[in-house]
Amino acid sequence: MKNIIVISLLFLTLLMPVASADIVSDLENDVDEYNANVGAVPSYLVTLLGDETIKLVIVDDDEDKVYIKAITEDAVITTFEEVDGDEDFGATMVVGANEFTVRSVLRSSDPLSEFIAAKDNGEIVVEPVGVTSTVKYTVASVVMDVTSLFGF
Repeated sequence: MKNIIVISLLFLTLLMPVASADIVSDLENDVDEYNANVGAVPSYLVTLLGDETIKLVIVDDDEDKVYIKAITEDAVITTFEEVDGDEDFGATMVVGANEFTVRSVLRSSDPLSEFIAAKDNGEIVVEPVGVTSTVKYTVASVVMDVTSLFGF
């Protein structure tokens, strides 16, 4: 659960201005805003997902793929840059979505719930890389499911 929430927050923050022609430049502008508000991320999420190397894959309306490397330390985005699709930078998590889904999440009155619904129905794919990330992601998924049962 923690992993999903942190990933969700990172994903949502990184993808804010998807409608622009230069998505990477626009997303870079939102990194500072996200970092300024990182204190709102629950500490248990920071513990589980605060230190990740994320490969974000966005498929635009023309079916072109944009690849972004985002590194977090204590949930703060310390690196954010466009990369080549085949570049290996040791990602611990790969997150993929199409532009329409990203827009839907961002326009939602409840982006986190929209993100979770899109993830649950396969419109957003989150793939942990390696054993440690898989275990953390699995634990986070279970915690998120349990807390949602209690309305948290």
